[in-house]
Amino acid sequence: MTSIQRWTSADLNALPDDGKRYETIDGELFVSTQPHFYHQIVVGNIYVLLKNWSDQTQFGRAIIAPGADFC
Repeated sequence: MTSIQRWTSADLNALPDDGKRYETIDGELFVSTQPHFYHQIVVGNIYVLLKNWSDQTQFGRAIIAPGADFC
């Protein structure tokens, strides 16, 4: 019988800070490169729009990158 490793957030915390993006989805590890500079500009612009809407309507919260430890 073959055992399949299921990755956890504790496993992610033990991985190196090497410029790659590590994330788990349903226990499976995915590795990707950092987003491109222009991607970050677009994300920032969308965040501003959502933050303004959220402040005006009091619906929800705009969070740029909550990660696994958001509140």
